[in-house]
Amino acid sequence: MHEEAAPRVSLGPLVPPRPLVRAWRFLADESLLVLCTSIFAIAFVLRLSGQVNQDAWLAVTGGRSVVDHGLPHHETWTIWGAGKAFVDQQWLAQAVLYVVHAAGGWGLVAGLHALLTLGAIAFVLVVARRRGASQRSVLMLLPLSFFCLIFSTWQIRTQSFAYLLFAGCLWLLVEDARRPSSRVFWCLPLLALWGNLHGSVVLGAGLVALRGLDGAARGRRLSGLALAVLAPAMLFVSPYGASLVGYYHDTLFNPAFSSMLNEWQPPTLGALSWPFFALAIGVVWLTGRSRTALTRYERLALLATLVGALSATRNIGWFAFAAIMLCPSALEEVFPFRTPAHAGRSRANGLAAAGTAVALVALLGATVARPASWFTEPYPAAAGQAIARAAATDPRARIFADVHYADWLLWAHPELAGRIAFDARFEVLSRRQIAQIYNFNDVYGSSWRPATRGFRILVLDRTVSSGPIAALLREPGTRLLYSGHGIAVVERRA
Repeated sequence: MHEEAAPRVSLGPLVPPRPLVRAWRFLADESLLVLCTSIFAIAFVLRLSGQVNQDAWLAVTGGRSVVDHGLPHHETWTIWGAGKAFVDQQWLAQAVLYVVHAAGGWGLVAGLHALLTLGAIAFVLVVARRRGASQRSVLMLLPLSFFCLIFSTWQIRTQSFAYLLFAGCLWLLVEDARRPSSRVFWCLPLLALWGNLHGSVVLGAGLVALRGLDGAARGRRLSGLALAVLAPAMLFVSPYGASLVGYYHDTLFNPAFSSMLNEWQPPTLGALSWPFFALAIGVVWLTGRSRTALTRYERLALLATLVGALSATRNIGWFAFAAIMLCPSALEEVFPFRTPAHAGRSRANGLAAAGTAVALVALLGATVARPASWFTEPYPAAAGQAIARAAATDPRARIFADVHYADWLLWAHPELAGRIAFDARFEVLSRRQIAQIYNFNDVYGSSWRPATRGFRILVLDRTVSSGPIAALLREPGTRLLYSGHGIAVVERRA
C-alpha cells in the first residue's frame, strides 16, 4: 500500500511582527535624528567613568541615613555644622539612589542616571517633532544644545531625577498654552514629587505659576489663579512642610553662594561656555523673528530659563532642554524647508540608526556591569584606609577634607562622622566658613591657614591645593600619609 502524501500548506510570505515594522519605519523616517542622538548618548555613557563626585557621595550617604535612621533634622556629620537645624530637601532622591546602590553598586546607579537623563532628552526631541519641526530644524539646534547639556547633566547626582519632571511639566504647560484644558493640573502632583527629589523644583513651580498668570490674563481667571497659587504650595508637600521656607531662603538667596561657589556664579564667556552664549543669542533672535510658531507663554518660558541660566551656571541645562523642545518649530517658520514626508527615508540610514541604537543599549549594559573602581577611580580605598588608621590612633584628631572628599569619607568610613570639618552641604555653613573654604586655594600668601587651624589630618586635592600642600610639608613634624590619584593626605604633629 502506498501512503498518501500530506497536502502542502502554503504559508505565504513571512510578515514581520507589527511592532518591528513600526520600529523600522520610525528608524527610517527619523534616521538622522536617531543617529545623532545615539552618538551623543554613547559619548555620554562612555564619559560616566569618574563621574561619581561629591554630590553622588553625599546622595548615597544621605540616603543611608534616611533609610537607617529616618529624616534628619539637625546636622551631626561635620564640625562646622554641628547642631544646626538641617532640612534634607532631597531625601527621597537620596534614599532611592542608596537603595539602587545597595542592589547593584555604582554601575546600576550610573545606569539609572543615564536612563533618566537620556530619557528626558529623547522626550523633548519627540515633543519638538510633534510640534511640527522637521528633522533638519531639530538637528540645527542639537550641537549647541548637547554641548550645554554635557556640563549640566553628566555627573551622577540627585538632580538626575528632575530632568524628566521638568520636561513633562514644560510639555503640559506649552500644550495648555495652545489648547487649554484641565490636563495642565497634572503639573501639580509632578511638582509635589519633584519637591522631594531636588531643589530645582523652584524653577518648575515658577513656570507653572507663570502659566497660571498668563492663563488668567487671557480670560481663564479662576483656573489660572488656582494654578498660580497651588504651584508654589507644592514646594511644601514634604515631610518637612513649612521648614522648607528656611531651606529655600538659605539656598536661593545666600550671597555667599553666588560670590564664592562656581556653579552658582553667572557664566562668563570662554572656551567651554561659548556654546551656551551662541545658543542664547540664537534663541533670542528666533523668538524675535518668529510670529506664530511660539505662543506668548512659550516666549516667557524661554525667557525665564534664559534668565536663570545667565544668573547661575548650574541652570544652563534647563535652558537647553527648553530650547530643544520649543525652538525648532520657530526655526521651521523662519527658514521654511518643505520636503516630501519620507524624503529622508532610506535603508542605509535606517540601518545606521538601528546600529547605533543597538550599540548604545549594549554599551549601557556593559557599563552597568563594570566594577565600582571604574566609576570611583579618583577615590582610592588606600587613601581612605590611611586616613582611618591615622584617625584611630588619636580619637581627638580632627580632619580637614576638601569638599571633593568629605562625603566620600563619610560614606566609606562612617565612624569619622563628627570629626570632619565640613562637607558639600554649604547651606548649613555661615558666610565666614564658606569664605574660609574659598580662600583655602589662594596661591598667594597664607590666607588658607585659618581654615585648617586645629585640624591634624588634611585631605586635599593636589590639582588645586598644591600651594598649601607644599607649605604644610615644610612644617616640622608634618608627614605625607598618602599621595596618588590626585589626592594628598597630610598629617600634622599632634
